[in-house]
Amino acid sequence: MTMEQPRYMQILSVLSQRVETGQYPLEERLPTESELCDEFGASRFTVREALRRLVDHGMVQRRQGAGSIVVAASPKARYVHSLSSLGDLSQFAFDTHYELLSSAQTKPSPDIAAEIGGKTGSRWWLIKGLRRGELGGSVICYVHTYVPARLSRYVRELARCVGPFHAHLTKRTGEEIVEIEQDLRGEPMNKEIASHLRHSLGTISVCALRRYVTQKGTLVASYNWHVAQDFHYRMKLSRDA
Repeated sequence: MTMEQPRYMQILSVLSQRVETGQYPLEERLPTESELCDEFGASRFTVREALRRLVDHGMVQRRQGAGSIVVAASPKARYVHSLSSLGDLSQFAFDTHYELLSSAQTKPSPDIAAEIGGKTGSRWWLIKGLRRGELGGSVICYVHTYVPARLSRYVRELARCVGPFHAHLTKRTGEEIVEIEQDLRGEPMNKEIASHLRHSLGTISVCALRRYVTQKGTLVASYNWHVAQDFHYRMKLSRDA
């Protein structure tokens, strides 16, 4: 006698097959949650769990204002980052679970200070954390987030922050973001990164450095390390009308 498969797993299986066979093509939107609830006779909670699993498998990405978009035809990549607007950078924070590991003031090395927009010897808050596909799920990336000392009063709030740190800090400080920089590079994992990503020392990672800048300087900057073999980056930009 076998235990019956959970309802969300049944829906996940059907949706995955449709993506893999092209019934839901790449860069096309899946039916809405309401449409899927009607089709499968399931609750919104059950449908959302199935969709969240598709996101965790790297096949679908949630885009603000666009719904669930197909970004990969198979679950080969654990993380697929598909970028078609600035809002997609923020959506990643809503589609994943953040686990804060530590928070402390530090003086970054001259090289890091230059990359995050600070001066040599300047003080920053360094917040270390993990991004998972879901609570208790597999680790997508290991994160070092730097917040300038001028924003010290807001750092404790980030432990309870829902969504991207930059959105919370913008709201609390009134500083508007005027520029976003993103830099991707491949680099071997050091002992700390390898330990958190559960890979061998020297394994190649993809490091995504994102810096959000206001008129007062860097609002927040973060290094996000992903296992290279599990990372898929997709960008689609359209010409302005």
